[in-house]
Amino acid sequence: PPCRGEDINLFFGPDGEHQTAKEAREDKAREICHVCPIRRECAEYALTAPERDGFWGGLNEDERTSERRRRTRRANAA
Repeated sequence: PPCRGEDINLFFGPDGEHQTAKEAREDKAREICHVCPIRRECAEYALTAPERDGFWGGLNEDERTSERRRRTRRANAA
């Protein structure tokens, strides 16, 4: 995957990171994930593992939390 060889700090920000720095870092990570051939598999892994921290498959922590909630609501409605 294109993330191999990248600085791990691009995908896992430091504690206490300022919001503007986080957004800039995640934008760079998102660009890498956007062209990744295994992006969907990576995101699915992070959603089901579940990975709490970091940027996985084009999704940050908040986006993964929202997706998990959406999936739970959909499963409960079925």
